[in-house]
Amino acid sequence: MKESSSEIRLRYPVHALLLVGVTWVLYVVVALICALFMLPCVPLAPAFVMIVVALGGLLSSVHEYAKSVAKPYQVSTLQRAIDGQVAQAPRGAQEPC
Repeated sequence: MKESSSEIRLRYPVHALLLVGVTWVLYVVVALICALFMLPCVPLAPAFVMIVVALGGLLSSVHEYAKSVAKPYQVSTLQRAIDGQVAQAPRGAQEPC
């Protein structure tokens, strides 16, 4: 028979998922707008890099928050019974004490 495997996954609350999604949208919009208006002017390129790095820190904080509020749950798979065979208890379990 195959061994049953169980793994632990995280279940994220809806507010954490929304926060991560909104933060990613904010990151993309701000990076795109800054790239369009700051990069053509070469002296503003370091400011663009600093803004992108700062927003990366915000993203990191939001992901850490989502991990901290996540609740673990265990996903387990049942053993498959082989066709034509009945699962039997160990011999010691059949005898009364």
